[in-house]
Amino acid sequence: MAKKKYNVDILSAKSIERLKNDLLNYQKSLQDKTDEFVKRLAEVGIPVVNAKMAEANFTVDEKGIVSGSDTNHNAYVRLQSFGTYSQATLIVEGAELLFIEFGSGVHYNGAAGTSPNPKGQEFGYTIGSYGKGHGKQDTWGYIDDSGALVLTHGTKATMPVYSASLEIIDKYKKVAKEVFK
Repeated sequence: MAKKKYNVDILSAKSIERLKNDLLNYQKSLQDKTDEFVKRLAEVGIPVVNAKMAEANFTVDEKGIVSGSDTNHNAYVRLQSFGTYSQATLIVEGAELLFIEFGSGVHYNGAAGTSPNPKGQEFGYTIGSYGKGHGKQDTWGYIDDSGALVLTHGTKATMPVYSASLEIIDKYKKVAKEVFK
């Protein structure tokens, strides 16, 4: 931010009052900019989430085996301010977000018990470890909502949330310069 210079006549009550008001206004502008900064920083992740979610869309191969997940989702930012503290949260909601984030099935994601997502081991989301463990197989089946058997290879981990976090980390200086210029 540009340096601010204030002149005050310390013998003038009016001048001191003006300085006080100027400093309070400056404090308020800093808080407004902080709110804007954390909100815009979180918003950096939304296009990344949307693009990565689209990569996990359903496909059917020549044998009729399904891959991918339901990519319907909602990504938005919630901003909270508490006095001088600001917090923005990037929220991603989707029925199959965990499958898309961490992957399901060895066909696309490597050996059972591993995770292509760097946070997979930490959070306990490894390939073939959840559900009935069918992800340890190259192909497995499930019954869809209509009662039909669907054969699947699972979902490739496209990591929308993890990728968004990397983008936010990469762009924080750029966003700070824009907001606090």
